[in-house]
Amino acid sequence: MASRVKQKEEARKRRLAEEQAHAALERRGRRLRMSGGLVLSVVAVVAVVVAIASGGSSKTSGRIVPAPGKVKLPALSVTNLPAAAKAAGCVLTSTPDSIARISSNRTHVAPGTKVPYATNPPSYGPHYPMPASDGEYKPNATPATGYLLHALEHGRIEYQYRPGTPTSEVKQLEALFSETDGPWAPGQLLLLFENHSRMPYAIAATAWGHVLGCRTFNPKIFDALRDFRLSYTNQAPEQLGTGPE
Repeated sequence: MASRVKQKEEARKRRLAEEQAHAALERRGRRLRMSGGLVLSVVAVVAVVVAIASGGSSKTSGRIVPAPGKVKLPALSVTNLPAAAKAAGCVLTSTPDSIARISSNRTHVAPGTKVPYATNPPSYGPHYPMPASDGEYKPNATPATGYLLHALEHGRIEYQYRPGTPTSEVKQLEALFSETDGPWAPGQLLLLFENHSRMPYAIAATAWGHVLGCRTFNPKIFDALRDFRLSYTNQAPEQLGTGPE
């Protein structure tokens, strides 16, 4: 019982921190929209949010915040997710809520527990008590699957790439991570990391119960990834706020 009370108190503190950071983002955004500096403001405040929420946790110590760069991505062209996925040569896999949301697939297990997952990359199932935080992770610091799944359960979207992905392609994914997408600010409810589950895709995105898998990296994947984020962000079983965990 004491452990449960401690977890609730930690969750309360994280939610308070994210609410404060989000309010700062809104205030800064309103000021700089008038002076044309919105993009730089958003990136700066996201960095503050990351620092507030991480709390020195070992599972988030590898997070980094991509700086705005000169990488140019294709402009949004296709806004329909199935059409965008087909154009990019990607596949969409969705698990019915009657399976993905049952209690046995949402239970907590002790960190280090080995769990077989029904999809690759994993998109639902038993997971660790604490979620991975929003942000980009260094290739050698990808959180364990149990933390990543808990983040999905809280409505996050996770962009992931296969080990060995060229730096130029990772930079493009970082540029995508740093975009405003519909109502979502850069990096909001979003993770980017190197996949360690030996997935059969070059690039993938996951939400709770949903997978977008792309076998090749090509210019059309960006529409598919954007549309996936817009379709499934904050649509998971638990919606605990719109800032980092």
